[in-house]
Formats: sequence, structure tokens, C-alpha cells
Amino acid sequence: MLENQTLLRASLGARLRAALTDEQIQTLLNVAAEAGHFQAMDDRLRSADPDLADTVRRILDKSGIQSEAAASSHKTVEVWNELWKVWSRHVAEVGEEKGPYANHKEHWHPPFLDHAALAEDLEEAAGPISDWIDRAFPLVKEPDLFLESLAEIDHNMRSLPEWFQPVEDNFVLGPRATFCVLRWTWHGLANQSEPGRKLVDLLCGLEISGKHSELDQITCCDFFWGLPEDASRRIHAYLRAPQFFERLADLRSMWHRLQHGLESRFDPAGHLRACEKHLGYDWHYGQALIADALSRQDFAAAERFIEGTLSSLLRCSEEEPWRPEKFLLPESRYYQPQEESQAKLDLLDQWEGTAARLGKPERVASLRFQRILLQSSEDWATVLTALQEYQRSLRKPAAAERLFTEWKQRIAVACAPREPSNQDKTDTWTHRLIEAQRNPRSGQEAFIQHLDDWLACCRKEVSLFQQNWHSLALLTRNLPQHPELQKGCPTFHSHVLVPALQVSGEMEKSLRQALAFLDDKAQRLNVRSVWERHLHTLVRSPEETGSCYRDSALWMRALAEVNPSLYAKMLAQWKTGFRRRRNLWADMASAGCPGL
Repeated sequence: MLENQTLLRASLGARLRAALTDEQIQTLLNVAAEAGHFQAMDDRLRSADPDLADTVRRILDKSGIQSEAAASSHKTVEVWNELWKVWSRHVAEVGEEKGPYANHKEHWHPPFLDHAALAEDLEEAAGPISDWIDRAFPLVKEPDLFLESLAEIDHNMRSLPEWFQPVEDNFVLGPRATFCVLRWTWHGLANQSEPGRKLVDLLCGLEISGKHSELDQITCCDFFWGLPEDASRRIHAYLRAPQFFERLADLRSMWHRLQHGLESRFDPAGHLRACEKHLGYDWHYGQALIADALSRQDFAAAERFIEGTLSSLLRCSEEEPWRPEKFLLPESRYYQPQEESQAKLDLLDQWEGTAARLGKPERVASLRFQRILLQSSEDWATVLTALQEYQRSLRKPAAAERLFTEWKQRIAVACAPREPSNQDKTDTWTHRLIEAQRNPRSGQEAFIQHLDDWLACCRKEVSLFQQNWHSLALLTRNLPQHPELQKGCPTFHSHVLVPALQVSGEMEKSLRQALAFLDDKAQRLNVRSVWERHLHTLVRSPEETGSCYRDSALWMRALAEVNPSLYAKMLAQWKTGFRRRRNLWADMASAGCPGL
């Protein structure tokens, strides 16, 4: 009889599932729950399926509980198996000659294993896996699951045919995939003695020569630092063993980073000694030294550590540290991370406050000037105001003039074409313009005279014009009368003046403000006459441009706006020499060139 009832229930459940949509089944369950039927059936559910009864009870007691936390054991195993299939499929595909990770894009080269694609796929698979690890581990009971998976990756890499390009670089798992490996493995060690020590040994085993899989270092350190204090303390003690000396000596290794972080918790004095020892190698070590010195109000030590940290950040030698009175902060020739840019400002602020506590007003003034130059280097008005304040703070103004001269040279280089020949110029119109803004009474007339002589030379010597036309374009587009020129010669403005020499918007603003004093005096300079005389020498012949004539056509349109007579002369020559180039004349017409 009982067996018949069980079959009837199973049959009814199967028929309902086949007859109803998922949405209708949810509605049926909602109605039954609201009517209190689930609570009334608790005993019957428990006798039929304890796991089912426990799951229903959890959901009823905690309505906001997450699905992975509320899932039944059977559901958890079902979900885990589906997620693990995705991970396992990616691992198995590593050894396939024509699989998704065998890169054949360059057919003239042997294929290679695409590490990046494999890491990306495993990282994507690790996202949902990480949410289910804690629930699935006690049900799956395979503590070496992830480590065996890494071993399979290594095996599959080694099994690739000899005609593949050799696998030389290690394959590095992403952060989420690394977390899954560590979390699962830690669960497997949790009930053993010395679990932290064993986890260290397992990770050291991944570094054996011949293995290709590697974990993300930052994630590993974060995981170890997040372990219970007792485990972390034992790991710190274990890493002091002789077999780790070589690993810890490598400042780039995960083990040095890990031990250094553990030292800050369990051996603060040793941590600070290590920071001081390695400060020249990496400026990050200085942060703990500075914080410790300031906490002890040892401002002399704090200043020494700030100087050392900033010098390390700027890659200055320990024998010749950077000093704010001597040089500007070095310019970065390459992309600089935001962290380093902000660190410079923070260190200058810390140094300024520390120097004030030590009673060093001139150093305070130097640091304040350096900070303003770092934040507002291209804002000329702000720099000149800061210079005046800096000079008033010094007994001898030589330091201020030295830094100001260096800043002027940087501005001149920024306002010149990126050519080696321009790097050593120390007397350009930009230098003179800065002095005109600094000392209007004596500097403005000197600037106009310098510019007048320079323009006269450019008018006279076509070679000088061709060498300096980029700088002339920068000057022209920032003169007070330029809006009128832009209105009358729009193509000349957009195709010649604007692209000639790119500077930042802040620099353009400073140039316009500094040149504003010219006003009607700008007419005396007669910049336009230089362009009228020599612009045609910059127009590239159609013979030099291949089959693309758009650029030459726009330059011809600009010439027609600036000097119509020279344009007409060149147009006549082109009509004779290039009359059969239909694309040229089509582009000329598209550009709006007159007289076609």
C-alpha cells in the first residue's frame, strides 16, 4: 500500500511538471506556501526526503537567503556538476591540436598555445564556481580536485605535438580562478594538522621546474593574509625556515611579499628593518617607515624616510637623493600609473608638514613651490604667482631662479615640435613670452622685438620657415586677432594651424592669456605675411601622395584662402602636369577648391 502511494505521488509530480510551465509551478508553490501547507507537511516531507524538508524549512525561516545557501544538497551537487563540466571542458581542450586554444592565426608560423584565451575562459568559469565552493565541498569530497585540474593542464601542455611552438612562459590563472583553487584546497586541509604549512608546501610544488601552471600572486597573498590568526602566525614562522631563504631573497616573489605582510602583524620591528633595507628597490617600502616615524613624532627620521621614499619613486640614486631646492621633479617620459602620480603629491605634502615641524621655512617654501608646479605646471599665471611667494620666502633667490629656469625650458620644449634639435634651445619666443608675463614693463617690448626679428628671418629664409612653421602655427592660432583669421580662412585654421603642433588645453589657455597684451600691437608683427609668402612650399605634390589626394586638396584650399594668386599659379601647373589624375580633381572639388 505504501509503495503504491509513493508511486502515485511520483506519478503526480511528474505529470504536474510535464503539464505546467515553470512559472505556473512557481505560482502553485507560492499558493501552497501562503496557505501554510508546507509547515503542515513538515513531518511527511522529512520522512520522504530529509534533505528536501531541511531545504524547505531554511527557505521558510529565512526569506531573504541566497539561492546557493538555501539549495538542497542534491541541488547543490547538481549545480556544481554543471559548473565543473564547463571548467573541465576548458582544461581538456588545452591538449587539442585544433582546439580553441591552439592559435593558428599566423599560418606561416607553427601554432602556439593561447595562454590569454585559456586564462580568460577559466576566469569566466570561476565566477559562478566561487559562489558554490563552500556549499559543494563537503558534498563532493574531492580535496585535490583543483590541484589535479592544474596537473591536467600541465600534462595537456606537454602532450602538444612537437611542431607547436614551445610553451616557454608559465600559464597564470586569473584572480577568481586562483581564489577557487586556494579556497577549495584550504577546505581540504582544514581538518588536518598544520593546514597553513601544508598549503605553503602545495603552492611551492607548483613552482617545480617543468610545471607550467601558476597562480595569481596578489590573490595568493590576499588569501593567506585573510586566514585565521593562528594559521597566519604559523605560516610566518614556517617561512623563516632555511629552505625559504632563496625564495624570500627574491623581492619580486610572492613569498617575499607574503612574508613581508605577515611580518607587519607578527614582527613589526623586523618589518621596519626590511622596509629600510629595501627602500631603494621599491618606494612602497617607505610608507610603513614614514607612518612609524610620524607616530613616534620623530620628525627628523620621518623627513629622512620621506626623502628616501620620494627619491626611490623618482628612481634617483641613494648617493644623490632628490632635493626640492635643486631640481624640479623629473618628468615621466612614459605612462605613469595614477598611484605614482598621487604618491608624489602625498609625499610632498607629508614632507612639507614635517619640514614645518622641524622649523625649516625655506624647505617648506621649496616643497610648496614644487607641489604647485606638479599640479599646475601649464598654468603660467599660477606658477608666476607661486614664484613670487617662493622668492619672498628665501634669503637668497638663486634657488628660485634655478627652478624657474628649468620650468621655462620645459614649457619651451612642450611648445616645440618633438625633434632633438629643439631640445637644447634656451631662447625661444616662448621663453620671451613667459618673461613678458612675468615682468610686463621690460619683458613685453623685448618679446615683441624678438618676435619681430624671428618673423623677419622666416619671411626672408624659406628654409627657416620650413623648420619653424609648427611653432609659427602655435603662435598664430593663439594671437588676439586669430578669430578674425579663422573666420576668413577656416580651412587654413582647421587643416594647417590646429594639427601642426598639439598642446594641452591648459597650455593653449596660458598662451592666449600671455599674448593678450599684444592686442593692436599684433598688427605690427604681421604674422600673416609669412604664411602668405611661404605656405605654398608646404603643399605636397600629387606625385608624393600615391593615390590619396585628400590631404593635398585641403592644403590647396588653405592656400587659396591665404594667398589666392599663388594658389592660381600652382593650380595652373597642376592642371598641366596632373590633368589625367581623376581622383585628384575629384578630391579637389570635394575640398571646395576654387577655379577648377
